[in-house]
Amino acid sequence: SSGINAEYGDERIDEDLILFGVGCIMVNLVVGLYLVVGLSWLQGKKDWENHISPALIPVATLFAVVGFVLCTVALWPVWGFWTIPILFTLFMGVIMTASLMPF
Repeated sequence: SSGINAEYGDERIDEDLILFGVGCIMVNLVVGLYLVVGLSWLQGKKDWENHISPALIPVATLFAVVGFVLCTVALWPVWGFWTIPILFTLFMGVIMTASLMPF
């Protein structure tokens, strides 16, 4: 609960960095949804990584790394060193949740 309060109410957070970081992470999620749900599940294409869009995986990775770094820098004044473990734990929670999806 203190994380949510820090996100919305703490004046030490650089809002521009956090918004740009979350935007980068959202681009990463949209690319992932397009590749996994759009191509693999809806269109039934199983070899999309080789033929359809091989450049999207490095692009999504770049956006994820930039988003993680920007969110870390934006939240550092609030949590200090604990920012990295907290954000990493949240990231791993999203990954584990996504792996349990039925598609």
